[in-house]
Amino acid sequence: MVMKKMQEWEHAVSPVVGVMLMLVVTIIIAAVVSSLATSLTSEVETGSDAQVELVGVSSGGYKDVSHPPRWTYAQIGIVFKNAGGGTLDLRNLKYYMTGLGFTQWSGGTQGTFTLTYNDPVSLIYVEDSGYQSGKGKYSITLPKEATGYRMQKFGSGLTLEELKDPIVEPGEQFIIYCEYFSPGSPATLGFRCDRGDPDNPTDTWSSGAIDINGGSEYTLSDVKTGVVYSSGYLEPEHIF
Repeated sequence: MVMKKMQEWEHAVSPVVGVMLMLVVTIIIAAVVSSLATSLTSEVETGSDAQVELVGVSSGGYKDVSHPPRWTYAQIGIVFKNAGGGTLDLRNLKYYMTGLGFTQWSGGTQGTFTLTYNDPVSLIYVEDSGYQSGKGKYSITLPKEATGYRMQKFGSGLTLEELKDPIVEPGEQFIIYCEYFSPGSPATLGFRCDRGDPDNPTDTWSSGAIDINGGSEYTLSDVKTGVVYSSGYLEPEHIF
């Protein structure tokens, strides 16, 4: 009789233990999943919330001149504005462009290039660099302040320290430098990327030109996330 009561008690305990074990396992699994989800979320790159607008193409003030004064230097290239929504880090930007170049002379050749913050402008086209050898004498080329990085803040009265600050606040403008601007019909933007070899600072790995005639398409995006901030075509009316 005693043995029977013990067996009944053991059978009664067994389901309770099983339920408790299942609860413990469920809690552990939930904790692991939650931890993994948090880890994955923290590693996702979200990019900036900045709203970016195309301002236009900076010509150095010579958009309607066939042959500007020799050795004219200015901030030339494609200008954008942080129109709000958050700050923008120039170090995270990638500028892609494709289109025809030099159509007024050669009938047009297709050009494609990608520029990032760390692609320095070529010393061949920079003021007082010592490497010019007659380059750019009939085009607007870059001031010496442009050396170092491909992208800088844009505007008059900026100090060298402000130019080198890669964080663009809402309301501020920035420029993606091209090495020269040639007025004409159509006007042309020229670019050249050197390899960055300190022993051979003018060794080129990519160069070309793009006409500003409505057929040159651009995309400005985030290097890490692929988020596109601005895209479209460069038109003659964009030149200022």
